[in-house]
Amino acid sequence: MVMIGFRILSVIPTLTAIAVVTQASAAGLKLPEDCTLRPNDLASCSPLVACLGGTGIYFTGRAIGWNTGTHAGRSSAGFSCYGEWTVSGSLGLGEATIECDNGLTGAAYFFSRDPQTGTGIGLGRLSSGQEFHLWTGHNVKRFLLNQYGDLSPIKLCSGLSKPVS
Repeated sequence: MVMIGFRILSVIPTLTAIAVVTQASAAGLKLPEDCTLRPNDLASCSPLVACLGGTGIYFTGRAIGWNTGTHAGRSSAGFSCYGEWTVSGSLGLGEATIECDNGLTGAAYFFSRDPQTGTGIGLGRLSSGQEFHLWTGHNVKRFLLNQYGDLSPIKLCSGLSKPVS
């Protein structure tokens, strides 16, 4: 899946600098281990995961910032994406833009936040017409495990057809 510039929920820090990160292993998602939550700090970092439709292609990366920022990541198909995100209003709803080195562009909207884990949940569309699902936050692995019972990116990203809340 392609990563889009996200306007992430207020729980998600804004991005000021992003390093393209990680690839998932067969045993489970590999997310940045050096992401540190720093409330109200533009250097705050949150892991993010995205799935490109039901294709089995996934992205992992990071979002940097607080209430506004940047994001970047790498797909399991070998292309990288980056963008910007912003949070709107007191509910923490947000939006993001995305550009990828393979020419894809897109936008995403964060419409929900899991109350137990603080994970931001979003849905977007790429210039190819494909939808993608995304999740971000410091407890994203726990959220995905609770929601799907498995952290295998192939299992997680195969057959997704609607947003999860």
